Amino acid sequence: RTVAKDLQAAHYLAALMGDIAPVWLPLLSFVIAGAVAFATGTSWGTMAILVPVCLPLTAELAHAAPGAEVLLFLVGASVLDGAICGDHCSLISDTSVMSSIATGCDHVEHVRTQIPYALLAMVAAGLCGYLFVAFSGGTAWWLSYPMGLGLMLGWLFWRGRRAEAEVV
Repeated sequence: RTVAKDLQAAHYLAALMGDIAPVWLPLLSFVIAGAVAFATGTSWGTMAILVPVCLPLTAELAHAAPGAEVLLFLVGASVLDGAICGDHCSLISDTSVMSSIATGCDHVEHVRTQIPYALLAMVAAGLCGYLFVAFSGGTAWWLSYPMGLGLMLGWLFWRGRRAEAEVV
């Protein structure tokens, strides 16, 4: 935390990002956290890297924006959520390795079967949670739950297929 503060990482990134609208920060930090956790296989490490950078960055960019408190809350949540989702989908995550070992499932097959559901939840959270709530200024946050649930159910009814029981 002190390293990011001493280096003034938030100021540097704010200048680097230029004229990005603050309402995009929750979705952007969500996607970045998911990518970092997927690549590293650690949700805790991703949180430790991104929380001290993303929260001050949001405070710097959104300090004068309407609903700045909502954006700060959303960015904090999106970093945690993206880190967990990316870790869940990662082949090198310790929890994925332990789950496949504990169930006796081939590790790559285990991760391959988890990714579509995790990505569906990630898309619903990103669109209906972080993006919708940020653009609504936090006033219609309660609508994000039925919207996300409807999106996921709609996708599963449209693209899902019935699993056939395998006879061993």
